[in-house]
Amino acid sequence: MSDLSAPLRRSARALVRSSAAIAAPSQPFASAEQSAAFWNVSKRDRERKPKEALHALLERVKANSPVQLFDAVEQGVPTSIVLLLAGAFGQPVASVMQLMGVSETTFRRKEEAGESLPEVAGYRAMGLLRVMSTLQQLLQESGDPALLPGFDLEAWVSAWIRTPVPALHGKTPADMLRNPEGQRAVEDLLERMRGGLVA
Repeated sequence: MSDLSAPLRRSARALVRSSAAIAAPSQPFASAEQSAAFWNVSKRDRERKPKEALHALLERVKANSPVQLFDAVEQGVPTSIVLLLAGAFGQPVASVMQLMGVSETTFRRKEEAGESLPEVAGYRAMGLLRVMSTLQQLLQESGDPALLPGFDLEAWVSAWIRTPVPALHGKTPADMLRNPEGQRAVEDLLERMRGGLVA
């Protein structure tokens, strides 16, 4: 037994040293203000140009590390994100609340109090933004550049997210966004789409 434990201890020490040597790709948000700035979308932009405001938010999703995205959600996702998604999708706010798993009563109470969405809804919102960001990138990488300006990503996502997908065993992507394992399944599906495999 002592012969086996010495190599295991050496391996464990080597693993700790190598993980400590891996540099973080970017620094986490230093303050709650920085994290809140991630979600900042002016009311004017949200109401007048919701698709452009959503695209700017998707660029922030792409530009930040997973640790920063985690920090942004942990600091709280504002209720205005639901309003932004509803405007960009051209859907009623109630439809997006349902997608986020938030009752109308809870949403209104949080909105009136200036509080963040419930934690679970915040993670669903980030999951949806990550999916949209990945889809946007897939289109940019593999789409016909002449067709991209006319493609309505928001309308397509709004329909696709509620459509049962055989690769998800008949569940909708919206169903899968309810927890981290489901989000990973949707991201895996998108990677297979990137590779040209039929979803």
